[in-house]
Amino acid sequence: MPSRAAVITALAITLVGSLYLLYTPSSATFHMSTSGSAPSGGIPGLEFKLSQISKDPPSVLVTLKNTHPSTTFTVLKWSTPLDPNALNLGVFKLTDVDSKEEITIDRLMINRMMPPSRDDLQEISPGTEHATEVVFDRPWMHSKKPAKYQVKAEGEFKAVWEKPAGEITAKELEELFGGGSALNNRQFETEEVVVAVE
Repeated sequence: MPSRAAVITALAITLVGSLYLLYTPSSATFHMSTSGSAPSGGIPGLEFKLSQISKDPPSVLVTLKNTHPSTTFTVLKWSTPLDPNALNLGVFKLTDVDSKEEITIDRLMINRMMPPSRDDLQEISPGTEHATEVVFDRPWMHSKKPAKYQVKAEGEFKAVWEKPAGEITAKELEELFGGGSALNNRQFETEEVVVAVE
């Protein structure tokens, strides 16, 4: 009898454990949505980096690096730090270092022309990087000087292709948001950097 009770107990524990695992989000699933292990949030090999290059006017160099050993990526710049309108789209988050106050950014609504132009694409070969300067000179910047801000960029890639820009067809661009093969809506987030203003 004791062995039968032990078997029943073991089966009950197994059943309860299985139900728990079935109806509870796994730790792997949880960490995929919050972990910083993939710098671009789901596109291993792509990594944004920010670094200050000027204090007056305050300027940041945004670098997108392809660390993948063999894959060429092509990124749609829209709503990323590479977008010429990034400062007005809420891509960058600024917090005053002294007051801890988040700076309110006047966001613009931009109507995009579809399909995207070839100029809206940025190709990045394995082991290379693309950099662009962003000047924080908008009217919503506080007039206090000197000042320091914690700055980071976050959002989502509208589209990324795992191939050179020249291999992206006109049809793929036209059907960009219709379930094509692009890596759509993958998250990106940079580490915070302190930007000094003089």
